[in-house]
Amino acid sequence: MSSVTSPISWTALAARMSGDLVLPGDDRYPHARELQQMEFDSIAPLAVAYCSSAAEVQAAVRFAGEHDVRVRVRSGGHSHNGWSTGEALIIDVSRIDHVQLTGGTVHIGPGLRSVDALDRLGRLGRQMVTGTFPTVAAGGFLAGGGLGWQTRRFGVGSDRLVSADIVLADGRLAHCSATEEPDLFWALRGGGGSSFGVVVDYEVRPIDAPELVRYDTTWPLNRAPEVVAAWQDWCVAAPDELGSSLVVLPSFGPGKPASVRVWGVFSGGADRLDAALAELAARAGSEPDRSRVDGPEPYGTAMHRSLCGELSPAECHRAGSSPVACGHRHPFTLRTYRLLGRAMTPVEASAAVEAWDPSLDQERYLLFIAVGGRANEVDPGATAYVHRGARFLAGFQYALRAPRPDLMSAAWVWTDRTAATIEPMSCGSYVNFPSTRPEPDWPTRFFGANLPRLRAVKRAVDPGDFFRHEQSVRP
Repeated sequence: MSSVTSPISWTALAARMSGDLVLPGDDRYPHARELQQMEFDSIAPLAVAYCSSAAEVQAAVRFAGEHDVRVRVRSGGHSHNGWSTGEALIIDVSRIDHVQLTGGTVHIGPGLRSVDALDRLGRLGRQMVTGTFPTVAAGGFLAGGGLGWQTRRFGVGSDRLVSADIVLADGRLAHCSATEEPDLFWALRGGGGSSFGVVVDYEVRPIDAPELVRYDTTWPLNRAPEVVAAWQDWCVAAPDELGSSLVVLPSFGPGKPASVRVWGVFSGGADRLDAALAELAARAGSEPDRSRVDGPEPYGTAMHRSLCGELSPAECHRAGSSPVACGHRHPFTLRTYRLLGRAMTPVEASAAVEAWDPSLDQERYLLFIAVGGRANEVDPGATAYVHRGARFLAGFQYALRAPRPDLMSAAWVWTDRTAATIEPMSCGSYVNFPSTRPEPDWPTRFFGANLPRLRAVKRAVDPGDFFRHEQSVRP
């Protein structure tokens, strides 16, 4: 495909749209090109088409096909490896963020951010599974499966998908469900974003979670190996109502020493949570330095405060998206992620902390999200999300606020060392959390035994590989 086209062609596309088409030189272009991750700011899209309807997405897809222009698809802009940008026409669906109740289901747009879903659905007496970062949009979240604090109780986010409307490579709008286009419907539940087309509507089953209790605990860094091992055993044994994350944090200056933070939500009541946290401390062999429990609170309120603190929904959006938005962007970051099928042994937990390297004076993280529970009761072949034996999403991140060349070599050495440490206990990789350095066998690591069927679906709906990025499903 060509990577250039004429100004007359862009004028022709603008005439087909009621939304904004932002081109280089436009005052809005610097913001329009941004993703959540700063390392992709140097990439210059050919144009950004802000589509607000299925018809506008169809117009953009057909235009790109007619003019031999590459496309990338963007919903929330959180693609860790920049798959939603490039020297291409960016089809941005962030403005397709509708919420509509239809009997026992909810229709949502792919651009609906978690923070807005919690707010708008809460006002309607409904809620849905979301992730653990406020501005992740439904499009990317559900396309890869959708893991978060509610996975253990309600399953993978895409398990609750009832139907979807998707614009295909030929510009056709297809409706898919268990009975209509069932193979495509299967692929959309975990096959990754931007491989099969542009989803413009999701129909999902809401969740029944009226209240949550929030908790946040911190241990000193010298207890990290014990806490990491104890927390994993604790999560495996805990009831499905527990949602939990753990992160080993660096020092953030005087009075903010390196530490281990365990936090999340619990839908089983405050008394049961108090008992569970006491059990965690007993397993770890020490009490936390700080421990806070809040609630019970309405589900939407508890999740919002966990993700945004006291910011309003509008303030919690990424800075620059509105006059009041003040949410942060992520700095240049090297990442390595794996899914774990079991809790680490004490020796493995110690090795993970050692790889994180307490001696370093750099911004780096060792983090985990507990998964499993109801998600693992589904057959691995029932949807494209194959990882039905995973217990944890685990990762290391090395952040560079000023990514100078003299710092990059050491950062890559650290990243590769952490990847080697965690690989022996891995059971696969999650397509929504790819590593910065692609794994040699990444298609199998992402999709396992479901890869052949995914490729067959791709050949059926997009044989020319119109929708593609560096790690998309190939025909």
